[in-house]
Amino acid sequence: MTPRHLFLRVAMRTVGLLSDGIRLGFREGFDSGSMVDYVYRARASGITPLGRLIDRSMLRHPVWAGVRARRELLIGQLRAALVATGTAAPALFDMAAGPGSYLFALPPGELWAADIDPDEVRRGEARAARDGRSDIRFVVADAFDPATWPRRRFDVLVASGFFDILVDGRDVERVLDAGTAASGPGTRWVFTVMERHPDLALLRDVLVDFDGRPWEAVTRSADEVLALAASRGWGLERLEREGRGYFAVATMVRR
Repeated sequence: MTPRHLFLRVAMRTVGLLSDGIRLGFREGFDSGSMVDYVYRARASGITPLGRLIDRSMLRHPVWAGVRARRELLIGQLRAALVATGTAAPALFDMAAGPGSYLFALPPGELWAADIDPDEVRRGEARAARDGRSDIRFVVADAFDPATWPRRRFDVLVASGFFDILVDGRDVERVLDAGTAASGPGTRWVFTVMERHPDLALLRDVLVDFDGRPWEAVTRSADEVLALAASRGWGLERLEREGRGYFAVATMVRR
């Protein structure tokens, strides 16, 4: 660990805890759906003015700004994918949604949001009830096991931020296999990837993941995922990158 990372580790676990976002990250994981939703909201909050200042600085980090830009691309591609299916009532399934805040930006429909963490599912259910969105249904399910999914087939699949936390490339293939098993010709799959990061070692040395372990994140090109998906019958329909070059959002279609 570099001296800089050691300093940041100590600082974030002491004075940094005045920031609501940093405190949430250490409690739920900096890669958790709850943390990502906090970043999406982009409203600095903390204990004392110093805590709010720290929180604001954290939220302004270029990677978190890229995450917010990724969200806008994701929503745009999800809206387009729902229309492109040509189905009057397309069924959408987000296999690792967390609280799934971006789903609330979609028009009403059959929207399924899954997560393996029951706490994240409960948070999503609470917001759906609060917002009167009975069409968004949250379920506990395993992204690797389509037998746990609420339907056998879907018209639109979603994997947002999921490929970034799969360190083992074989897990990416397992997810692709699961999604392929739950799709048919014309199914769209919208996914995001983190193609670049300024300091992955900092994530590992300073921050924690949703299991409370050092955050091991990976970068993958969209082309890498697309190549693996092509052998399973998927083709690229749309690819966009946010302006900072950290994240890509792509839509694939099952041939």
